[in-house]
Amino acid sequence: MTAVKLGVRAIIFTRNHPVEEAARLIAGHGLEGVQVPTWYQEHEQYNTRHPEMNPAAFPEEVAASIRTAFESAGLATWAMDSYNNVSAADDELRGIAVNSMLKSIASAGRFGCDTIVTESGRRDVGGFERCVASFREIMPVAEQAGVTVCVEPSYAQSVPNAWTMRGLIEEVGSPNLKVLLDPANILVYDATGRPFEVLGADIVLAHAKDCTVDEKGTPGFPSAGEGQVDWPRFIERLLAQGEVPLIIEYAREDTIGGVIDFLRGVIAEVEGN
Repeated sequence: MTAVKLGVRAIIFTRNHPVEEAARLIAGHGLEGVQVPTWYQEHEQYNTRHPEMNPAAFPEEVAASIRTAFESAGLATWAMDSYNNVSAADDELRGIAVNSMLKSIASAGRFGCDTIVTESGRRDVGGFERCVASFREIMPVAEQAGVTVCVEPSYAQSVPNAWTMRGLIEEVGSPNLKVLLDPANILVYDATGRPFEVLGADIVLAHAKDCTVDEKGTPGFPSAGEGQVDWPRFIERLLAQGEVPLIIEYAREDTIGGVIDFLRGVIAEVEGN
């Protein structure tokens, strides 16, 4: 089994600190890599956020400084945020989302990334079909650029579970379309082991947050270790996948140390068995 590489969504730090300091703080926790954001304290004029994350808004010299900050801190840049509503029912909004994805593909390398991460878009009648149509536009461009596009399945979106994600991959038919697996996002649909059985080697990134489900079946999302995700089982399956980075989210600066300790404890326990 390969050791789990543990990292963080860097926005937890970049929204409150200049990127060089944010990178030093992340590295100070002993983390190995980041998911690169489109939001920085010192670059407010270029920041973009959901539902149109557009790293192309950052000038070349700014993107280079962000890339250098992470590299100088010894942090791998595993992927870049590009969460866009690619299954929007409104044609104009869907077009904006697709265009933002294309800009993200063109810009990813400037930030040191060869992978971008997106959602599948809000669930609605016909949403899955629109999602497929969007990725059929996006993926030829990604393939030509050598960029991997990871979709993050989530319970309230057009791709809410592992089986629907498998359907998206098959419908689009691109070798560059992969999966960022967040067990908390799909806990209301999928037992912890099922996504690995259904998606297998297409899982190339993972998120670490947790999930609580109330009596009405409504999920909530605390930090990893505070909910109902079966972390030992998840880590066991993740280790068996090979080298899949695990990226912490839904944590605060003042609590992330505890989240890291929790995950490292689970990893050590699983690796010792």
